[in-house]
Amino acid sequence: MTASTVIERVYRAATPKSAALLERAARVMPGGNTRTTSFYPPYPVVIERGAGPWVWDVDGRRYVDMFCNGLSLIHGHDYAPVRIAIESALPRGMAWSGASRDQIAYAELLTQRLPAMERIRFTNSGSEAGMLAVKAARHFTRRPYLLKFTGAYHGSYPDLEAGLYGQADIPGRALTVPFNDLPAIERVMSTHGHEIAGIVIEPVLVTGRVAAPEPEFLLGVQALARHHRTLTLLDDCLMLRLAVGGSAEKFGLQPDLIILGKFLGGGTPFGAVGGRADIMEMFNPTTAGCLFHGGSFNGNPIGCAAGLVALRELTAERIAAMDRRRQQIHDALATRAAELGIAIELSGLGSVAGIAFAADPSRHEDNPSALGLSPLFHLAAANAGVLLGPGGIITLSTVHDDAATSAAIAGLTTALASVAELSELIRAS
Repeated sequence: MTASTVIERVYRAATPKSAALLERAARVMPGGNTRTTSFYPPYPVVIERGAGPWVWDVDGRRYVDMFCNGLSLIHGHDYAPVRIAIESALPRGMAWSGASRDQIAYAELLTQRLPAMERIRFTNSGSEAGMLAVKAARHFTRRPYLLKFTGAYHGSYPDLEAGLYGQADIPGRALTVPFNDLPAIERVMSTHGHEIAGIVIEPVLVTGRVAAPEPEFLLGVQALARHHRTLTLLDDCLMLRLAVGGSAEKFGLQPDLIILGKFLGGGTPFGAVGGRADIMEMFNPTTAGCLFHGGSFNGNPIGCAAGLVALRELTAERIAAMDRRRQQIHDALATRAAELGIAIELSGLGSVAGIAFAADPSRHEDNPSALGLSPLFHLAAANAGVLLGPGGIITLSTVHDDAATSAAIAGLTTALASVAELSELIRAS
């Protein structure tokens, strides 16, 4: 019996209720799934509940959650201050068509923390915020094209899916360039700069493989955009966690527009786009020819109340603590891999890390059902009580304490040993 067979058999034996429920789910949802990124072979566990940095599946197994719902739970599960804020807001109503005190206060807080956000519009997700930012950029510049990085994820808008899932450029709408390749961007801009409305920037690539920017790369992109009078659209849905002022503060950027989502609603569906006043003023309904922007739940009082608390409690001290714990995990994995003699690629920045395997060149997002060392590591980690993100994504929340970090290190290094055994068998065959 091969190591891969053992890893999968242990997983299946430990999760029979998840298997049965997902077989039932497959009769009403394609593949038993309603979100591609949550799938991994042979099937993901079905979660029963979460508390702090932990989740429990329907088979009663506890895991330390190192994915945090796609980096959208900055304070973990059932964070008491956010729960209390929601409970306090609920009796006043879940949504209405006018503004609310919390909505105004939240807009003020965001513009204070993110100086480039001179004006702001709320949405229901980061995907919607990305769509709105693209709409604004095209309208403001009167140009058709977007330029984005290959492999960068910006939600479910088709124009922003170019360069993902094996898709190429979209003629007349979107062009793609490799991340960390400034000369490639220079070549594209020299030819198409007069047609490009905006460069959409994911400052740290997370989807498929985690990749941090090379020094000065993002500033170089910003300079090129300004030279060609192209707008910069900073997608900070994931990387608002890097500093109190998000990745703009971390990397010294001055974007024209900022796209937000993920943990912006304190765990509720929420998003926002904001930026230069002259661009955002296009949405002002008191001006002739304004851009239309609808959305029944935009800036709803529940999301605003939860988001206000979540953002206020994301302090510089807590960000630094998350970053330190991510580094501890990184160092432990590097040490154990060296001891085992297995070639791994560790990457990351701040509180987000990635682990990939040299023998595993394909990205999870290009083929979520493909087997390889990375999916088997995912299963081995689950067997050892750790839930990762697809493609080896590792992230922390503010409530990942010493106990959770130690559990993550123990589980991940155990999983690494299982995969190292499999790697030896591959080399021997």
